[in-house]
Amino acid sequence: MNLQNPIFICGALRSGSTLLHLMLDHHPGIKNPGEFDFMFDQIGDDGTFPDIAEYWEFLDRSRIFKAKNLTIDKYLTFEELVVSFVEQLSHKNKLLAINVHRNFNRIPYVFPEANYVHLLRDPRDVARSSIEMGWRGNVYYGVDHWLETEQSWDKLVSKIDPKQYATIHYEQLIENPEAELTNLCRFMGIPYASSMLDYPLKSSYKKPDKSLAQQWKRKLAVREIQYVETKAIDLMQRRGYSMSGHPLIRVGEIEKLNLALQSKWHRIKHGCNRYGTAIYIYERLTKRLGLSGLNKKYVFMKHEIDRKKIK
Repeated sequence: MNLQNPIFICGALRSGSTLLHLMLDHHPGIKNPGEFDFMFDQIGDDGTFPDIAEYWEFLDRSRIFKAKNLTIDKYLTFEELVVSFVEQLSHKNKLLAINVHRNFNRIPYVFPEANYVHLLRDPRDVARSSIEMGWRGNVYYGVDHWLETEQSWDKLVSKIDPKQYATIHYEQLIENPEAELTNLCRFMGIPYASSMLDYPLKSSYKKPDKSLAQQWKRKLAVREIQYVETKAIDLMQRRGYSMSGHPLIRVGEIEKLNLALQSKWHRIKHGCNRYGTAIYIYERLTKRLGLSGLNKKYVFMKHEIDRKKIK
């Protein structure tokens, strides 16, 4: 692969992207600086680029962008600016791998020759993990971002050559990491390096643990499994996941409403616990009222709390 052409690691949040990031970044021939969704979030699905001044404002509010210490050249167009970010991240003797969690179908508008790695995890575990993160209050809504991510992946692969991508399953990665990483390195055109499994020496992450696969079998109730499988059955089957054997269910409108309210309340409680009630409520209120300057103050306060809590 061309050292100047980035490889995008595409996977839903809670799909093992941090683990794979650590493994890749410990390869002497790969640089993987983490997630960069901010490069593509503002592009339209039809390829429309955002107004550059509005994009600068978007970046100013992005905690992840600010953590990357990238320079904004305000003489560049949007496309040139995104390319400049990649150039700033690049290393002349290493492949550059960039993590993204959504909007994969927008990447070719800027990088038409890019290659991709599809990181896939069982949606029943992704949905369960979303509750732990406080993003949703139940698996019925917790699986939504997995569905959106995989739908975005389908849109991407309809645009690119099959030779441009490879798929790796989280479950197989933690079951047999050396074999999976060897295959992945082969796709990237570089030899496997045993140092890829040395990441526990320099991070808080432990070595691959097989018990982390298929936790849904132990931790989800039958009804919860049915919620996910009923909602995601088509994509699950296309991705090769077996069903549990429990019958699919019909989720009525009243039940959906109850689940939505429960999920929203869970998110509010999580936000108040994480940021403090005042910061959380004022940030939401000032955003809703369109008080941009005041809202930014609370956004930055939340960013500082997030920065201290990130593992």
